[in-house]
Amino acid sequence: MPGPAMTLYYFHFQSGDRLIVDPEGIDLTGPADALEMAAKLAADLLADREVACDWARSAFRVEDQHRRRVLRLPLAAVRAKAGRRRARMN
Repeated sequence: MPGPAMTLYYFHFQSGDRLIVDPEGIDLTGPADALEMAAKLAADLLADREVACDWARSAFRVEDQHRRRVLRLPLAAVRAKAGRRRARMN
């Protein structure tokens, strides 16, 4: 029995006017998985102390295999959510 249909999603990183294009993409089952992956990528970037950029003007832009925008995830939103999570744990 075949598995779920997969869609190729591209995770481009935008910081201000600079865009870093994802040339390969990742096969995922749908937009919910794409959002989860974008959130993981954003959290990994935020945790990397060596990355310096304007977090308030940075986001992941996710497109499907037809180059249609699926979602935009601002890093500021991920950072705020992580901060609330840490505050609840203390």
